[in-house]
Amino acid sequence: MTYDAIIVGARCAGSPTAMLLGRKGHRVLLLDRATFPSDTLSTHYIHQPGVARLKRWGLLDRILASNCPPISRALLDSGALTLRGGTSLSDGTPDAYSPRRQVLDKILVDAAVDAGVELRAGFSVQELLWEGDCVSGIRGHTKGGALVTERARIVIGADGMRSMIARAVQAPTYKTRPALGCAY
Repeated sequence: MTYDAIIVGARCAGSPTAMLLGRKGHRVLLLDRATFPSDTLSTHYIHQPGVARLKRWGLLDRILASNCPPISRALLDSGALTLRGGTSLSDGTPDAYSPRRQVLDKILVDAAVDAGVELRAGFSVQELLWEGDCVSGIRGHTKGGALVTERARIVIGADGMRSMIARAVQAPTYKTRPALGCAY
């Protein structure tokens, strides 16, 4: 079985990419080692341009139905300095949102599946397959441990900042800097 695209990583980058390709009629396989809904050490602040995209894709109503409150004002208090401000309008969208990742990721994964994308959650990609100097597929394990090989015209790495795909293809890095913040 050959796919038009295999996307490794089904969270906030992979699922929308898969959804958009699926809506265009492409045969897409979406893989993630997590199962959904699941949480991750991250929140996702969606600025107004992102909210406008969710609206255009028909997904904003799902975010609103999750009871995620709109964010129309921002406050940054570092003790000696406090910055206050409002949000800006983007494509008719005045508010930002910050849904929990277990909510956002599930909405995005479901939208990809609704677009005809095949989802394999609990799937761990172990290696890329090559034909000459081109990536032609993946090999990995299902949740049950079975070894699976799949091929596609393109393999897209959406597997995060410590991407196995980026390492495997030796993707160049740019504008790298040491971390200046933390998450808690």
